[in-house]
Amino acid sequence: MRKLLLCILLVLLLIPSALGARNLFEVGLGVSGIYDTNDSEDMQRFLEGMAHGENWTLGVGLNTRLSILDVSLLAMLPSGSDDGEQAMSLLSGVALQIPLVTDALYVSVGGGLTTVFSYADGETEARIAGRAVSEVTFGDVVVESPLHLRFGLDVLIGSAKVGFFYLVDTEATIGGFQEPGGWADLFQSTGNEKVGMMMQLALF
Repeated sequence: MRKLLLCILLVLLLIPSALGARNLFEVGLGVSGIYDTNDSEDMQRFLEGMAHGENWTLGVGLNTRLSILDVSLLAMLPSGSDDGEQAMSLLSGVALQIPLVTDALYVSVGGGLTTVFSYADGETEARIAGRAVSEVTFGDVVVESPLHLRFGLDVLIGSAKVGFFYLVDTEATIGGFQEPGGWADLFQSTGNEKVGMMMQLALF
């Protein structure tokens, strides 16, 4: 049974590449800009906010794609707050890239972890998810980091890709899935929703 499932998965991964000219495996480097909507329910305020640079955060990303499966790491540049604290977010995720127009237009659906690294002036040790680095293991980061959902639309232009995406921060964590009803938090937004755009170039 396990071998059958592996064969089916392999076929599903290979079919899109066999039908199009897109490489089966690809590694890309890109830049992103994420706009914090600040819970703007009014469309006019939403559009006006785009003109203010403080509402945008830049990031550098690394993507690895195997057929329709895309694994990404996006490191956002540090941003400061009024109390002098600096914070940097690392978004790691997995998504399915579903072709709408083969080798031209793709829908991306997925999600992953949002890990926040922070430090303040005068502090000798940075913090991850609110805890001192020396007290946190890699397993803690994976289990305790909040989960986000990501929906996007990607346009391919040769070896380049331009994309637009929508990020929803949820109240769920991987550790919370172990609790009864914890999976439902995946559909509970924290109210921190963002839109973004990215440009990516395939390295090989």
